[in-house]
Amino acid sequence: MDSLKNKLEKNIKVFNAKPDYFNLKKEEIIKTNGVYERFVNWVTGEFDLNLKHESEILKVYFPNGWFSIVSHKNENEQEVIKINVKGKSKIACVKIMSQLEHIYNHVVYFQQVKIITALNKLKNKKLNDINKINFRNKRDYRRNGK
Repeated sequence: MDSLKNKLEKNIKVFNAKPDYFNLKKEEIIKTNGVYERFVNWVTGEFDLNLKHESEILKVYFPNGWFSIVSHKNENEQEVIKINVKGKSKIACVKIMSQLEHIYNHVVYFQQVKIITALNKLKNKKLNDINKINFRNKRDYRRNGK
């Protein structure tokens, strides 16, 4: 009878144990304005069918877990995006983190292309202005020279 009681107590202890959660964290310094807002917007669209809680922190629930995205300033007063993925399955957590990293990299690349395009437009406008000035100077020189 004692052995049966010991077995039952061991089983009860096992069932009372808290389930293990996997926790993945990533922090990234934001180098340009608008990246956090665009990232949150893309993630919200990507996980549109999942339950979400949107406030200062975006928190999205997926089966057996959740992830959150928050922006804050670090000790050097730099803007930082913090991503936290928590779930019961390591495979699911890694998959979600991979998706979030892919979206973030896409947003950063998009932002860089946008900046480069704007700089090229400005450069081309300045070159056009210089060419117009050179053309006017040549035309005036020809008129005054004859």
